[in-house]
Amino acid sequence: MRKPKTSRRSDAPPDRNDRRRPSRNQLTMARTTTNRPDRRVVWLLILLGGVTISDRAVDAGEPVKKTFSVVGYLPEYRARGFDETVCRQLDELVFFSVEPRADGTLDTSRLKPAMVKQLGQLKRKYCLRLRLCIGGWERSSAFATCCANDATRARFIRQMIDFCRSHTFDGVDLDWEHPKGPVQQASYTRLIVETKRAFRPLRLSVTAAIAGWQQLSPTAAKSLDRIHLMSYDADGRHSTLQQARDDIDRLRRTGIPAERICLGLPFYGRSLDKKRTAHTYAEIVRRFAPAATVDETNGIYFNGPSTIRQKTRLAVSSGLAGVSIWEIGQDARGPRSLLRVISKSRRGSVGRP
Repeated sequence: MRKPKTSRRSDAPPDRNDRRRPSRNQLTMARTTTNRPDRRVVWLLILLGGVTISDRAVDAGEPVKKTFSVVGYLPEYRARGFDETVCRQLDELVFFSVEPRADGTLDTSRLKPAMVKQLGQLKRKYCLRLRLCIGGWERSSAFATCCANDATRARFIRQMIDFCRSHTFDGVDLDWEHPKGPVQQASYTRLIVETKRAFRPLRLSVTAAIAGWQQLSPTAAKSLDRIHLMSYDADGRHSTLQQARDDIDRLRRTGIPAERICLGLPFYGRSLDKKRTAHTYAEIVRRFAPAATVDETNGIYFNGPSTIRQKTRLAVSSGLAGVSIWEIGQDARGPRSLLRVISKSRRGSVGRP
């Protein structure tokens, strides 16, 4: 965003040779004018000042408004049969995912033309922000090669811009799982910083999904508009309330503002045996019908309504940017819906009612 030009005063400066003593009325008028500036000028200064502050806020990667957002991921393999009415309870929909190639191009083969059309319709119908996820688990193998080279990294960023602008996406969610060692960490930082620099003039935003244990450089963190904290998939009981508290605290201690953190919530469970098999929340409800206060059944640990309520309230009370859900196609329908619990628990925060 360009900074506004400073407007010049239209009135000419006084004649330096005119040394006549002003009258009492002139002095009174001068004091009044000094103490009570023209309201139009005041409002103009406020507006211009607001633009300048916004520019600085974006440069620092900090949001201008403090809102609470409910962000839902939608994988391509859920798009066909998913209940679109759940979008009424979302602020942002993240499509998962397209994959980077080693040469800096995007593999968009999973995003079919019909899906692009469907996503655009959902965005307009439910007034959603629409985000494109890049990478993900088992879809991140080319990040290291792509981002190690200046030329391929620049091509990668151009490809993301072209795709977002062609298909009405509002930005990208970078999901490199996971950079290994200092060289890849440095490449990841360069990717984030350069993506934000290229996106900013186009009003596209940049978020990143990171694991609860994952390190993020201060430079990278400052360039992100928001961080989706994947506070799940830990060992054992993979997503407890205490783990959520600990993961938030860890990020906060690194200097990341609360208002740029989205707490990740799992709509699935994992078996407690060595296989760690994933089960959707809808499947758990259908097979075992656990009580709302239960988080463990038949050797599967998950987040039931009570825990989801507590986590959402934790996010609200901690001043977080919101919650991010992996993923909305795993939810149960009707009164057992976890998304419905989130919607009720967020009330009182700024955002969608």
